[in-house]
Amino acid sequence: MIYYIIMKWRILILLITIVITACASEEIVRRTNESDFHKEIGFAYYIEKNYQLAYTEFHKALQIDPHNKDALHGLALVHMEFQEYEMARDLFLRALSIDSNYADAWFNLGLCYQKLNMHNEAINAFSKALSNPLFVTQDKAHFAQGLSYYKIGKYEEAKNSFDKAIKRNIMLIQAHLYMALTYQKLGVYSEASKTLKNSLKFDLTYKGDLEKFKKDLIDSAKTGQGSLPKDDILDLLEILKY
Repeated sequence: MIYYIIMKWRILILLITIVITACASEEIVRRTNESDFHKEIGFAYYIEKNYQLAYTEFHKALQIDPHNKDALHGLALVHMEFQEYEMARDLFLRALSIDSNYADAWFNLGLCYQKLNMHNEAINAFSKALSNPLFVTQDKAHFAQGLSYYKIGKYEEAKNSFDKAIKRNIMLIQAHLYMALTYQKLGVYSEASKTLKNSLKFDLTYKGDLEKFKKDLIDSAKTGQGSLPKDDILDLLEILKY
């Protein structure tokens, strides 16, 4: 008799445990879906460059699920737009602590490190992104890595990275420009000139028009409104003399 009573209690406890677990699982799924809903809205706002609303939605997602790696990534991107790079860095690292294979987060962390002038860390972050075979924008990662090598004076490494970027995307004009600048730093002036002039043939803006390119460089140097640093602009103008 006592045996059957014990067995009934055990079965009852097991059933209660199953019900509680099922309810808990349903609650987890519900919260995950709700968090993802706000995350998706956040990215929609981010694409529209409505960063304040994106910021709000990513925060809502994280209030529901603090481990939503995509919401952490999205919020980090918003802080990048706000030029709050240290906060962005910390959010990228939080996302990567959840998923160390998150290639997009590694890539954007690398860009963040560049803004913080931490180029060795940036190089490592880009390597992490490139180590993931599913990472799509490898051309941009190789170019960004080459740029960090260039900034710290590792010109051979920079040349190799720019070469990989160009092989993956011949229309990535900045990779050509910095390849020319790298050849100049290495003292290979004829190759610098050849690379720069050939790059303008691929550029849909210039279509090989050296004079127009030169004029735009001079204007950018004067106004400080170009996409390139002034020192790089002056070096490109020097290469055009070769």
